[in-house]
Amino acid sequence: MAGAVANFAAERLIRRAPDHPLALGEDDQAYLLACLRDIERVFAIDAVFGVPLAVLPGRTVMRHLVTLHQTLRPQDAEQRTTAGRLVGAILLLDTACALDHDLKRG
Repeated sequence: MAGAVANFAAERLIRRAPDHPLALGEDDQAYLLACLRDIERVFAIDAVFGVPLAVLPGRTVMRHLVTLHQTLRPQDAEQRTTAGRLVGAILLLDTACALDHDLKRG
């Protein structure tokens, strides 16, 4: 069997995220951006979006976070710690997605 093994939990997180921007508070946006900036610094890759998080669809942001979590291969303690922060960022975004869903249902 060729190709990657499907990660259904990750795919479910991505599909649950909305196709519109989420109303994230300033603290939440700052946390997500700090996490992405640390990824850039520690792994020497581009991780921060070129546009504000407030204009990106939730699904785009979730896909980016999940992809980083799946593809980063930490080599030392600092990289492991930094990559581990992605779990918190994904959970924060998933909580925002759930709240958005509940608010839309009314």
